[in-house]
Amino acid sequence: MSLFQSLNSDELALAATILAVAFSKGLNATDLNTLGNFIIAVGSIMTSIASQEQGSDSQNFTTKEQVSKNLALGKEPDIQQQIVELQKQVEWLINNRNL
Repeated sequence: MSLFQSLNSDELALAATILAVAFSKGLNATDLNTLGNFIIAVGSIMTSIASQEQGSDSQNFTTKEQVSKNLALGKEPDIQQQIVELQKQVEWLINNRNL
């Protein structure tokens, strides 16, 4: 378990506040905006990378395109399989809602 995973939400918020105040010392408004935007950009890219890595886990889901192809080929959709696929998708969304 990493350091960040071992901290609760209050501890993470406190750490973020301490870092923000420490980084802000001696900077003017323009520098603060530039640094803040840079940190936001880094965070956005990191969450995009994490989403892509976790997205590979969802590759097992049946896509709309796959369902359409199966229907075009005359294959009847299996309702039970669709329910299982939907349950997987709901579970993935629940587990990844805090990204």
